[in-house]
Amino acid sequence: MATTPAPGAPGSTSLAERASYLAGNLGDIVPSTVIGSFLLLYLTDGVGLAPAAVGTLLLVARLVDAATDPVMGYVVDHLPATRYGRFRPYLLVGSLLAAASFAALFLAPALAPDPLVAVWVAYLVWGLAFDFMDVPLNALLPAMTDVPRDRARLAGIKGLTYLFGAGAVTAAVLPAVNALGGGTAGWGSFAVLVAAGSALLMAVSAAGVRERVRPVREERYGPRDLGRMFLTGRAVPLLLVAKVAVSAASAAMLACMPFFFTYYAGSAALVSAAAVVMIGPMMAGSIAGPVLAGRLGPRNGYLASAAVAVGGFATIALAPGMPGAYYLAGFAVAGLGAGGAVALNYVLVAELTDVTEWRTGFRAEAALASLSSFAAKAGGGIGGALTAYSLAFSGYRAGREQTEAALSGLHLTQSLLPGGLLLLGGLVLLAYPVDRAMAVEAMSALARRRSLSADRAANGTP
Repeated sequence: MATTPAPGAPGSTSLAERASYLAGNLGDIVPSTVIGSFLLLYLTDGVGLAPAAVGTLLLVARLVDAATDPVMGYVVDHLPATRYGRFRPYLLVGSLLAAASFAALFLAPALAPDPLVAVWVAYLVWGLAFDFMDVPLNALLPAMTDVPRDRARLAGIKGLTYLFGAGAVTAAVLPAVNALGGGTAGWGSFAVLVAAGSALLMAVSAAGVRERVRPVREERYGPRDLGRMFLTGRAVPLLLVAKVAVSAASAAMLACMPFFFTYYAGSAALVSAAAVVMIGPMMAGSIAGPVLAGRLGPRNGYLASAAVAVGGFATIALAPGMPGAYYLAGFAVAGLGAGGAVALNYVLVAELTDVTEWRTGFRAEAALASLSSFAAKAGGGIGGALTAYSLAFSGYRAGREQTEAALSGLHLTQSLLPGGLLLLGGLVLLAYPVDRAMAVEAMSALARRRSLSADRAANGTP
């Protein structure tokens, strides 16, 4: 196989492809947002499990599951290439498995004699199935195009879809569940509808996108090569730690929002209002982030976006006891920064894919894309667990009037926890070695290799 764009398509994507790519990312983010934002609430207030028990589940199961992500990336990179591409067929299969396991996660605890055991099993299965959908989806971005501006456009679409989808889902979930009858039955019906919609969107994406950039070398990397790619130098470990911290911040923010607005701000309706308020700034950030990266480079653009998000959480932390509507402004500022950071996250991974191939000779889209899945899971587990442990430590009592200590804990959990995790991720990324100059050098070197490979293939020389 050659690392050259497919004939007649020199690295560029069409409008129809970008729309299909949007559909796939929407199908990915909807179920994961429901789990990240509402699973804790469903299991505590709906099923009746203790917050500490759910926190342990979120942490341990997510970390175990996250540890399998590099394995899944390796497997996907080594699955047989088909006439439809290296990733699209497996994206379709993975979406069906993920849809079934997502529905089971909300149905099984309400039906099983031991809800805690049921949710442990369902959560672990969901993580593995989600991997088989998420890793091929993330691997598509560097495989669809090798044009930096086009990659930035796709990253903006991905970030915009994730943020808009997360905001819209957060706003719609509780009203939708109540409209379906509420209680565990309402959650179960809602989960089935989400699962079906996600699978349909993924089918649209798999059918509508194209894979243009293929490995230069026919030889595929082995386990030792994978270890060398991940552990040689600082780039992969530092980006991984930063991504875990940022994912944990997002998970903590989303997991705490229903509790914060219901009990601290005094209005559950503000959960939907906060999600709606964040959508506009998130969309603006996802558009502005790639533009900012064009001036500062993706790494510095990412750091600037994260700093804005930290400022938003600081406004919440520094104003205890304010009316609930006041805090919406802090969430809007945090959303603006998060929008840029999420979009640029995928540009950084695409750049790292090129730099890794330049240095090692192996192209490993799925293995490196598994970093995003690993970070989302590990960060989600850490952020969700820290939120649950904070609720338990401060004395939160499900469905009852909260003590002053519990209310104070909710305020700090909603502000200092995500803000501190974001700050940690930014500090780690300051040491990240892949800057714009290195990325450009890598792309230029790969372009020369592709040209040489194409010339050799045309001349019939090895």
